[in-house]
Amino acid sequence: MPNIPRTQPSKPSPDKLQGFIANLPGMACQMELQEDGSLIFPYVSEGCSALLNIAPSDLQSDASRLLSIIHPEDVASFLDTLKQSAQTMCFWNWEGRINLPHDETKWLSLGATPQSMPNGLPRWEGILLDITQSKLGELEVKRAQQQLQELSSHIQDAKEQERLRIAREVHDEIGSLLTAIKIDFLWLSQRLPKDNLQLTDKAKTIEDLVNKVIISASNLAHSLRPGILDCFGLIAALEIEAQEFSKRSGITCTITKSQDYIDLPETHSITLFRIFQEALNNILKHAKAKNVQVEIVKGEDHLELIIEDDGVGFSDDARLKPRSFGLRGIHERIEHLGGTVRISSTPGEGTHIAIFLPLEGENGNGNTHQQALFDAPSP
Repeated sequence: MPNIPRTQPSKPSPDKLQGFIANLPGMACQMELQEDGSLIFPYVSEGCSALLNIAPSDLQSDASRLLSIIHPEDVASFLDTLKQSAQTMCFWNWEGRINLPHDETKWLSLGATPQSMPNGLPRWEGILLDITQSKLGELEVKRAQQQLQELSSHIQDAKEQERLRIAREVHDEIGSLLTAIKIDFLWLSQRLPKDNLQLTDKAKTIEDLVNKVIISASNLAHSLRPGILDCFGLIAALEIEAQEFSKRSGITCTITKSQDYIDLPETHSITLFRIFQEALNNILKHAKAKNVQVEIVKGEDHLELIIEDDGVGFSDDARLKPRSFGLRGIHERIEHLGGTVRISSTPGEGTHIAIFLPLEGENGNGNTHQQALFDAPSP
């Protein structure tokens, strides 16, 4: 075979490299961490002026000028990611804001690769990019999602209030009227001629119909808003709902509880109760289960509700179906209260729903901390 000479890959010329760097939508740079914990910029590209409104020579002579324009809320993350990269020699990735004259704010993305210098300290080579437009779009999407979540929660609250109003009307007004009708009818039926079988049979039929309407009205009021939830709390309401579910379906539903009564805010109680109803409804429709195990445990600052069945389960594809609103609704309602939901299922092995709900206000994680301009990495 002919001897084909191998060609070595050509290195880009300095002029081409400089042209590439000059056309970057940001700033290329080298950064070195000094023994005293300070940061210096041995090299800064010309994009520094357009990106930071700082001349490259000015940033090289005083690296603290970069820190001075970083948004106060983002300084800590800048320093923390720097320190972590210096200690682990991992890729340095940071996103944050800078404040420029005339109230201009930019979002920057920093990506830099560390190399160990002879003195053991890192030097990074990387690039700062302007990601303002994409970040604003991302924030707008998050804002829209937050608004949708708030709207969904508002709709749920409005539905609960309307259910409560209708349940009270059904129980207090319609229930009272039906009871009065029954009493008056019994008075009338007792005065009918006993020997007129046609009248007495008709009276018995009407009495049965009135009793059925009273039961239907009571069931309707209970389904709209179980009075036992307001009077005796969540545990009692769950137990009654489980008993009625077992009677309707023939599926055994067992509840294990850490205590007989749990004091919860009204929004928490009704949310957990509605989720329990939704879960039982899904089990009845789809699971083909024989047993349901429910566990509700209250800790010092949280509550856990676990619902598990031995049914047919479902796949991830079924969970992600476009109109699979039940599971999404569970997630949204719990997330609105600051909790989390974990739903796991495997075809043929049942479904496991675990809900974790905090019972106290959010623990503040926004404690600001002061630290040196740049902390040198620990040896």
